[in-house]
Amino acid sequence: MRRRILFLVRGKLGDSLIAYATVRQYVDSFPDDEVTLLIRSKYAPLLAGEKGVRIFGFSNRLSLLARLLRLALEPRFDALLAIWAFGNPVRWAGRLVRARRKVYLDRRFADVFPEYPDLPPEPLQSEPAWRVAQIFEPNLPQPGELRLAGLAAAKERNPVAIGVGPVSDEPRRTMGPVIARLLAATLRERHPGAPLRIFLNASDEGAQPLLEAGAPPGAEFVFFPELDDLVRELGKLAHLYTTDTGLHHVAAAMGVPTTVFYGPTQAWRNAMPRQPDFRRVRLQALGAQHCEVKDCAQPVCLEHAVARFCSSDFHTGIETTPAACPLRKLEGNPLTSIAVHEGPDRQAR
Repeated sequence: MRRRILFLVRGKLGDSLIAYATVRQYVDSFPDDEVTLLIRSKYAPLLAGEKGVRIFGFSNRLSLLARLLRLALEPRFDALLAIWAFGNPVRWAGRLVRARRKVYLDRRFADVFPEYPDLPPEPLQSEPAWRVAQIFEPNLPQPGELRLAGLAAAKERNPVAIGVGPVSDEPRRTMGPVIARLLAATLRERHPGAPLRIFLNASDEGAQPLLEAGAPPGAEFVFFPELDDLVRELGKLAHLYTTDTGLHHVAAAMGVPTTVFYGPTQAWRNAMPRQPDFRRVRLQALGAQHCEVKDCAQPVCLEHAVARFCSSDFHTGIETTPAACPLRKLEGNPLTSIAVHEGPDRQAR
């Protein structure tokens, strides 16, 4: 019997794409079901080439409310699955959408979402969305990788350029001018003759020091004011080297080989369990630890991960970090070696 499923995703770029992997897995596993997805309008174009799913975008809370009211007029859904969404709009969805079953990430909206999964203490980034969907459909396989047909089609057949993504939305995950230049110099040596492009969103706070310092020798800045610009430029890359930011999820979904440098965040939890051509680099001493020091403005852990990858001596010490920095609790010199993992899974912890 044909079932009607409504997925709700309301998150940032990377989280939204990772959550979509569960939607894609559901559509591929149960092609006879009618699947609808609610997602932010600015991300919906990234899914334009996806088949088997009806996509509705929303730009703000008011437009989301309008979408929910429209969906309330449709026949009852078999399930409303809020696989990655937070805030009061989640409650609106639970109250307005007519569905036989309603599942959320946890019990915080239990009055309108009476079902929720029992998540492990440290789930993979992709796991909560899948666990929510699995409450409704226990036979749903866990998605292993992120691939978007429309994005893959935008990738050039024989790309040659090398990309660098140095900026995140947090200072503690952003490369400064010195470390960005070091990485650029190393990549010029490892990819001789390849154009080197530094990806920047000029409106990001972390981009300003890089812009003031100027592009590293032999490199050029690439700006992407719109997602279409980002997709076009990523499609020209033979490899992307980046900090932990949503940029690398788009690249992975396109099939661009990617190396991600991690500072405070847990590399083993990031991205999909079996994402091909995906490599993670982090200080070995940090292991599986996650840093909760949000006000760190000197990302020593990230800088030294990049420096060790570049086989370079880098002299910024732990004394510049906040007092609660996990590095301060480690014995010896934790800045001397990195761990490199191919493919994010629990075995890489």
